[in-house]
This record gives sequence, C-alpha cells and structure tokens, in this order.
Amino acid sequence: MPNLIKQTEFSASVFLDLLSETTDDYLYMWDIQNGTFYISENAYEDFNVDRGIEEDVVAVWGSVMVAEDLRLWLEDLQLIQDGVKDYHDMEYRVYGKTGQIIWVSCRGKVKTDEQHRPLFMLGRISNIGKQNKFDNVTGLMNRNQFEHDICQVLKCGKRMQGVMVVLDIDNFKNINEKYSYAFGDRALNMISTRISELLPPGCQMYRLDGDEFAFWMEGGTRENIQEIYDNIQLFVANQFTVDDQTLLISVSAGACVIPGDGRTYQKLFRHAENAVEIAKMNGKNQLVFFSREMYNRKRKIMELQESLHTCVNNGCSEFELFYQPQIDAENKRVVGAEALLRWHSPDHGEVSPIAFIPLLEENHLIIQVGKWVLEEGAKQCREWQKYNPDFTMSINVSYIQLKENALLEYLKNEHVPKVSAKNLILELTESCWVPNLHFLNQEFKDMHEMGYGIAIDDFGTGYSSLSHLKELPANVIKIDRSFIKGLCKDSYEYIFLEYIVKLAHIIHLKVCVEGVETKEEFATVMQASPDYIQGFLFGRPVSAGEFERLYFLEEGGSVLSLPHKTAEQGLQIDCTFCTPMIE
Repeated sequence: MPNLIKQTEFSASVFLDLLSETTDDYLYMWDIQNGTFYISENAYEDFNVDRGIEEDVVAVWGSVMVAEDLRLWLEDLQLIQDGVKDYHDMEYRVYGKTGQIIWVSCRGKVKTDEQHRPLFMLGRISNIGKQNKFDNVTGLMNRNQFEHDICQVLKCGKRMQGVMVVLDIDNFKNINEKYSYAFGDRALNMISTRISELLPPGCQMYRLDGDEFAFWMEGGTRENIQEIYDNIQLFVANQFTVDDQTLLISVSAGACVIPGDGRTYQKLFRHAENAVEIAKMNGKNQLVFFSREMYNRKRKIMELQESLHTCVNNGCSEFELFYQPQIDAENKRVVGAEALLRWHSPDHGEVSPIAFIPLLEENHLIIQVGKWVLEEGAKQCREWQKYNPDFTMSINVSYIQLKENALLEYLKNEHVPKVSAKNLILELTESCWVPNLHFLNQEFKDMHEMGYGIAIDDFGTGYSSLSHLKELPANVIKIDRSFIKGLCKDSYEYIFLEYIVKLAHIIHLKVCVEGVETKEEFATVMQASPDYIQGFLFGRPVSAGEFERLYFLEEGGSVLSLPHKTAEQGLQIDCTFCTPMIE
C-alpha cells in the first residue's frame, strides 16, 4: 500500500480538512519560514475571512480581530518568529460572519530546526463563547476575565503604563433591601451601562461582584482618571428612575498606577481595593489613589479592628460611658444626660469615637456593644434617679442594631436593668430614617408602645422632608450643632430653628437643641422656645463619677456655678455664671 503521507498530493490543507471532521475546533498550520497559513474549511464558513489568509495571516486574520486584542496577538507572533518562544496560547475576540463578537482560545506548538529556528506552528482555535467571561446581570465581562486581561497586559513588562480603577456603589444593599434584589439587578444594569458610556475608547468596564466594578486605562494618568470620576459623579448626582422609582446613589472609587504601585495583578488589585475601602471610610462618594501612607493608615485600621474584637470578647472591659447633661430650657434644671461611648485602649490610647464607632458597625460588633451601652446607661440612670426621679438617659442606637432585629428582641426579653422605659430615650440619626421609613417606623412603634422614648438625632443634617415628622413615632427631635454655631436672630439658621420648634410643638414633639457653646448662642436659641438644651456651655461629656460630682453633689461646681438644691427641687443652674467649655 502506498505511503500517502509522503505523497505530494497529500497536502497540509487536505490533512487539516480531514482532521477537522473529528472536532468543532478550527485547525491551522502556519509555515513560518515561507509565511503561508492553512486553516480548516469550517473557519471560512464561520468567520469573515477569505483565501487571502493563506498568504497573509496577519492582515486577514487581524482584520477580524477586536482592536483592543490585536496588539497583544501581534506581539506574541513576533516573539514566535524571533525564536523567543515555541508555543502560542492566547484568548482573544474576533468578529463572526454576522458581526457578532466571539471569544476564542488559540493554541499552537512550534516545530524548530537543528539551529532552533522556527519552521512551522500547528494548533487549533476553539470557540469558547461566553463561558466564564460574562456577568449574567449586566452583560459586562466578569472578575475572572478582568484578571485574565490585566495579566495579559502586564506581560508587556516595563512598557505597560496605566491606571487600574475599582468602583463601588455606596449603600447599594439598601436598594436591594428596600425594593428587591430583582429591582437591584435592573438598577445595576442601568448604572453600569451609563458608566460604561462615560469611559473613553479602549476602556472596558467589568463587573467584579455585587455592586463592585472595575476598569483599567492603558496610558492613563491621575488627571485622566479624576476627569472620568468627575463625570461619573455628575451622572449619579442626578436622580434617575428605575421602574418609576427615583434613586439617589453615590460611587466610591480607588485607583492605583501601573507599574508604580505594582507589577502583578494580585498586588495592583489589592492596592486598588485598599484605596476604595479608604474612600468609604473617609465618608464615601470620593476617589482615592493608593499611596504608601494610605496603606499604612489602612494597616492601622486593621489593628484597631483586631483590638476592638479583643475588647468586645473580653466583655467590653476597655469601654466607658461618658455623660453630657441635658437642660430643661424653661427652668434650667439638669433633667437628663446623653450616654456617649469612650474607648480606653491599652494599645492605642484614647481612641476617638469617630474612628472606632464606624468599625464597630462595619463588623457588626455594634450589636453586642449596643447591648452593653444600654445596660450600663440604664444602670446609671437608675442610680441618678435617687437625686431626680424623672431623670432620663439618652442612648444612641445604630441602624445595624435595628436591621438585625437585635435591639427590639433584647428589649422585649427584658434584659435591660430595672428602670422605667419612659426614662430611657433611644436616639437614631436622622439620615437613617428616610430611606428606611416604613421599616424603622414599625420598629420604633413597637418600642414606643413598650414605653421607651424615641429621639431623632442630628435633625436637619440629612435629607428628611418635614412632612415625615408627623409619620415618625418620635418624642423628641434634636437640632444639630451646625445650625447653632454663630447663631444670630436674622439668620436662615434661626428661621429654620424657630420654624421647626413651632411645627414640632404643633404635632406634640419636644425639641432639644444641641451644641450650644456660648452665652450669645444660648440667648438666641432661647428666643425660639426649645424644650431642652445640650452643649458645652452647660457641660461637656464626663465620666459618671465626675457627672455626679458636678451636677448632684458639689455646691458651686468646678466649671459652672451650681447652687445646691434638694432632690425634690432638682438641680438649678444659674446661667449668669456659665462660661463656654472647650473640648
């Protein structure tokens, strides 16, 4: 029988066509020395290529390749031609017969001569479609493909310069919880589509996970990225509608520079995520570029988190409650106090609440700590009721405690030390109410029916509508210091204060004005007829022992002149002698 393999009529094209009958792949052979290229017939059926590919594979096959992928492909071919590598293994995108984009995996092995010069390459091209590449919700490429593409880019070595950016939609989980996850998916699709349109040509948007996205800009600079982010902010600053629901969102972003901030995908991505986490910790809705200083601050935060866990696990032994007096505006008596958490860390010293409270909430430690605060505050309230039976204690409540249903169940199970519910005031910041009005209303309605007082803290600093006031099961609204600082009679702030006080009284709400620090502020505030006053003018937060000494025991206290009164009469403050207190 004749040896067909050795016969000249048994050409490479015949061999590939026969072999292609056994597979769905596109088989090819590239004669590197002569520049000729052979590919199985099924490729001509599926791709917009002609027979010219046999003489010029670069021009013909390159013409159907997505432009962003072409450069890397050409660079790889050049390395093969130069004898630097003897294999080909890439994934890239090409246009199909009807113009659709098709992901393919292209592999090949090079045969060399005795001098290690490349002779030909034999391989196959596989249509891998959308498998493991695309996000089902947004249609964007996914995390796996982001990593793959960045790794491909980094193969260029020192020549590669650009910026990696990670985007995170702030508080998006609230949208899912309020409306539904299906609604949230539709919102994500709309948001990601619009942001993608804001990116310059060559920038590909990826969905990493949940509400987290990413892109990288080859050759980009800090200035380029800042401009892109500013455009994103302009977009999200405007209200947009999904299923007839108007949404307000913001986006935090973290960026790192290639190659200055790293030369591997793992390091670059870690640094970009660190940057976006810092952006969120700093108040959200901002762009942060990675820096070594920032990284060191992040490590400090991680150390604080570890110390907080230890503290909580040890029964909150490093925590202490400080108390700030609340004054009855009519008779100038101390009628209550706000309990404020302080942390005396043996490793970090006195840590500001601004630093550690968000960490407690982020790690849900606030649930356990919140119970401790409630117990300690209630105990102290009961103790001071021997001086004033009507003394009240205001306890700050985190939204996390309510969302996890931890607080209501705790109160229902009567874990709070024996003190009348009416003497405990539960405070929640105003900004937490409006997006979750229905849920919070029910929670606080239940607590209100149990006899607990309800206060809306920092009123006027959020985005509440005055119409919501009548819907809230509250007893007290607290006006934030920002409306009081430098207050004068004809200012907008005073008009606002006066209006809110009148409106609150109409619907039977009490008003507490916070942040009164000077006699001039106090005199102006009093003209608006609030019910309670709180601020440094009357006392800053102090320990329980110091509070008792200043306001219950000592005649003529160390800062305020406090004429002695009996328990029945209450504690009278002579405001003539009040002086501002500096924190």
